[in-house]
Formats: sequence, structure tokens, C-alpha cells
Amino acid sequence: MRHKQRASVSLVKTAPPAESEFEVSGASIERMRQERIVYDGVTGLPVHPFEAPERATLVERIEHLGVIYIQVGKFFGFEELHGWEQYDRILLVVAEGVREDATKSRFSDCLVSIRFSGSDGFYVLFDLPTQAPGRYGPALEEEAARFQANALRRLRNSFGGATGDLMSVHASSLTALDNPRTRPSRHLIRTLAEAAKIVTQQQTRERIDLYAELKGILSEKQLRAAFQPVCRLSDGAIVGYEALIRGPEGSALERPNALFAVSHQNDMDVELESLCLETIFAKLPRAVLSRRLFVNASATLLRHAIFLNERNLSAIARCHSEVVIEISEKEVVGDYASFREILEKIRRANFKIAIDDAGSGYSGLETILYLRPDYIKIADSLVRHLETDPIKREIIASLASIGRRIQASIIAEGIERAEECGSLVELEIEYGQGFLLGRPSFQVPPRRRNGAARGL
Repeated sequence: MRHKQRASVSLVKTAPPAESEFEVSGASIERMRQERIVYDGVTGLPVHPFEAPERATLVERIEHLGVIYIQVGKFFGFEELHGWEQYDRILLVVAEGVREDATKSRFSDCLVSIRFSGSDGFYVLFDLPTQAPGRYGPALEEEAARFQANALRRLRNSFGGATGDLMSVHASSLTALDNPRTRPSRHLIRTLAEAAKIVTQQQTRERIDLYAELKGILSEKQLRAAFQPVCRLSDGAIVGYEALIRGPEGSALERPNALFAVSHQNDMDVELESLCLETIFAKLPRAVLSRRLFVNASATLLRHAIFLNERNLSAIARCHSEVVIEISEKEVVGDYASFREILEKIRRANFKIAIDDAGSGYSGLETILYLRPDYIKIADSLVRHLETDPIKREIIASLASIGRRIQASIIAEGIERAEECGSLVELEIEYGQGFLLGRPSFQVPPRRRNGAARGL
């Protein structure tokens, strides 16, 4: 939920403030108070609605109004998972892109204003030429599609998979002739509401389609399991594999972030995770059978009676003798005392426990303290470019120190560059995984000759 609610303002052409991306200075606030215009502190854009009653005379009458509305969409729980700061950055990237696209638009000479909705949307208003009414509708629709495609591209380039997969962008366009019998500001706001309504309908259809696709995947058991090696950093020897789930190839739910977000939005987490386990253990490659196997599971699944059933745990153990259950640090475990009892039952079934994404959440140290995992997996966000970031190095060194104290092995995730791997070795991190060491594969080749060590 956005935490900033703004007041109404007038439709006047003004330049946005030039302050930093997250703060507005006292001088700007005073200027806004004098102008009776409210700007968004993140995007720097003036905020819709447009009219303050005492400034109603400043509202422009636009005879042929063109509106493009761009709305950022996010899956349920995005801000709880990644934090509101990350969502502010997303809005800033989209806002800067909308400004750029508006100045390059074929209608740039007709641009009236760019406004932020105060929540997730951006309005771009044009005062279109009045000749041949209706002529500009298709062209405006093409412009809206360009704004949408560019916003998605910028989000993917700026934030990559984990965040980008959980975001969507929708756009609509609308042209409206002025109605002299309606107050100009009221006519304007009704037009903007209609543009936003079109996008809401698009989002509703998309959610329905994704829900239907998820149900089809579950009923037809269309998941696929890939396996990524976990290696000893000193010599590259493979000491384990992490099982990763993918949806049907080429589908909207192929990537796991989107797949799990849709299941969470529709309260189908347990059904999806149960099928994930069934898919992983249905046919384990021979190379995977000879190494430790890391499997992700949510706290919700681990508490479920079906998972905790003795026959279920025994069946998993028969499929693979060295299973490590990974629990994300980002999850809110809640009652640690009762959850530790659950983990003890899982350990008695001969499973090990790993804390995943360590260093990326708000309660990581508390989770490690109470759950005493066998493995701590350092989040890829800490590993990325750590050789140039002394703070990241300090955090990783601290996690390694904690690991030694509780006798937990440390595994660094997301290693993609030799410089990152070298820095981790300097910090005495023994194990790692990432594209540099091996990509996920559906067909795992026979183990390397130097991979005989079972050091984990």
C-alpha cells in the first residue's frame, strides 16, 4: 500500500522540482504552498486531482483533450517482500521514462501536463488540434502502446528478473471533446477516471487469464525441474545441487517469480508447492542423486499437515538421502518457538535446514538466531559487485562469523563474475552457486572428475 496521500491541485503548466529522488526541500514545499500545487516527493511530478476550489479560474478548457494513462502493476505482497523503497525506485524509473517519451511523442508540441496519480499511475495530457475530431484516436493509441513497451523495457533493464518479473505496466488512451455545459475541471477529471477504468479492466482480465493458466498448470502437472550446482569455491568441485522450478516453456508463468506470485495472489501456495516437490522427486538425475539436494519450501508448506505426515517425509527421504530444506529469510516465520518444533521433526526425518536469501530481509539475524540452520545462503544482492563495496563485504564477513559460531556452512548465491568469486574466497566463504559456476539445467551431465568431494 502506498504510504503517501496527496491533496487536490489545479491544472497549470509548471516545471517539476529539482530535488533529490526521495526528498523535497523546505523551499520547494513553501513554493508549492504558494502555488497551491502538490508535487510527489518520489517522481517529482505534480499530483492529480488537478483543481483546488480557490484556484478554479486557472483550470484550462481543452477543446480536444488527449489522455494517455500509464499504470504500474505489482503482484500482491510486492512491497512486503521487497520494501516500499524498492517500489519508490520503480516509480521513479517509470516517471523519468514517461517524461522522456512525452518529449519524443508525435504530439509533444501539444503537451499540456504530466501528472502522477498519487498511487501507481501517470497521466499525460495533450491539447490536440481541433481539426477533424476523432482523427487522433488511433495515433494516440499507438503512442500509449509505445509508452507501455518502453516502461516495461526500462523496468527489466533497471531491476532484472526478481523484481521485474513481479511488475507489469498497462496503458490506455482516450480523446474527449470539450462539453461547454460541464464545468471544465469536472469534465477533465471524468475523462481521467475513464482512462484509469480502462486500465483497471485490462488488469482484471489479465488476473483472470493468469489464474486460469495456473489452474491448467496444476491440473495437468506441467511444471519442470532444473538443477543448479553448488560448488566449493577453492576448486569448483560440485558438492550439491539446488532444485529450481519452471513453468511451461514460453508461457507467462514460465519464470518462478511470476508463477509463485500468481499462486500467492489466488491462495494456492500449498497446491503449487506440493506439485513442485512431486515434480522434483519424480525423476532425479543420477548426478543429483550422488550430491546433496537443496529444495525450497515456504514456512506455510512446512507447517502443513500433508507435508509433515510421516509417510510423506519418509517418501522424500527414500528418493534422496541428503535433502536440505531452504526457507527464505524474507518470509515472516512468526512464532519461532512452534516453528522450531516443526524443524526438529523435519530434522528427525534426516533433513537439513538452510536459511535462504540471508541479508536481504528485515529479520534475518533473528531468524538465524532462533532457527539455528545447518546452512546460511547469502543473498545474491549482497554478492553483486561486492569487490567494490566495503559495506557488503562487512555484512558477508559478519554472516560468515555467525555461521562459524553456530556451525553452519555458508553458501554465496548469484556469483556471476570472477571478481565476486575472488572476493568471496578472500572472505573465506567456502561454497557458492551462480552462473559463473554453473547454470540451471534440466539435463544434468555426469559429475566432474574433481567433484568427488562431499564437503558439505
